[in-house]
Amino acid sequence: MTIMPIGQADNSAAAVASSNSGLNQLDNSQTFLQLLVAQLQNQDPDNPTDPTAFMTEIAQLTAVQSQTSLASEEQVVAADSMIGQTVTGNATDGSIVSGVVSGVLLSDNGPPTLTVGNQIVPLTGITQVGQGPSTASG
Repeated sequence: MTIMPIGQADNSAAAVASSNSGLNQLDNSQTFLQLLVAQLQNQDPDNPTDPTAFMTEIAQLTAVQSQTSLASEEQVVAADSMIGQTVTGNATDGSIVSGVVSGVLLSDNGPPTLTVGNQIVPLTGITQVGQGPSTASG
């Protein structure tokens, strides 16, 4: 998908967004503002953008950003809830790891990772969650 500046259909749209990563680049407000400024700079002054359509675009982009933020928060909650639980999953080195989650590492550029023993397991690599180790004696 290529995001074309309003009023232009030439190759200058490549400067705004590439065909493969246009939607992936809408992941932060800075990129959104850059696209907004580029759109305003490149619109045809004799045929400006309809304000209603423009506001609809802004509302849609805001909704996508909110959904992305909500998904990230849900991942953090899911990872935090696994502390003390026994999990099985694929570690970052490809090995299968099973053990008790002792910590969660948060990152700005990916899903949370879990510390299982001395291994790091991405949240997306977890294949099974069980109860923590039994502390009852008897």
